[in-house]
Amino acid sequence: MQQSPLIGTVPAPADDFAASGFQVRVDLGQHFLRSPESALRLLERAEIPSGAQVLEVGAGLGTLSATIAAAGYRIWAVEKDHRLKRQLERQLGEFGDSARVTIDDVRHVDLDQGLEAGSTLVSIMPFAPELAAALVRHVFGSQRLVRGLVVMPILGAEQLAADGGVGLRVEEVDGIARANFYPPAPSVLRVVAIERTRPCSK
Repeated sequence: MQQSPLIGTVPAPADDFAASGFQVRVDLGQHFLRSPESALRLLERAEIPSGAQVLEVGAGLGTLSATIAAAGYRIWAVEKDHRLKRQLERQLGEFGDSARVTIDDVRHVDLDQGLEAGSTLVSIMPFAPELAAALVRHVFGSQRLVRGLVVMPILGAEQLAADGGVGLRVEEVDGIARANFYPPAPSVLRVVAIERTRPCSK
């Protein structure tokens, strides 16, 4: 049965940030998930293996991060925007050692030193198609990541799917409503499952 595009009704911190006049960074393709319900549905779609560590790139306000941690998974939340450090730490503080926050560009982070073998990527990628595809390619440069579920612009998903040579299987598994983000997404979004098909070459 065809599911309707993902959209939630319970507000998350994004609405408070919007009301405060918080200025998103356009250069980062920054948009914040507004619905904990949608975060839960993304988690269900991710089908994370029991005991697997989760990497989240672009953790934002921590709505998805906290949902993953509350489900009992260990999460490493990486966020580039230093303004969000306190918010992320507030969202994930109650989970202790099960939740790690790194404020940095993921391209400057040694993923192999922080990830365990068999880790899963669960992320809302920047809503700039080329950047989203580039970040997925980059993080899967770590052999420790074997699968993932990401939200990204449809053009970025198509770029990734066309990269036959990068050793990743890319499959669209759901949609998600633009209005589910602050600010609303500027283009059509897709929820994409990613699986490694062969070792990456370094």
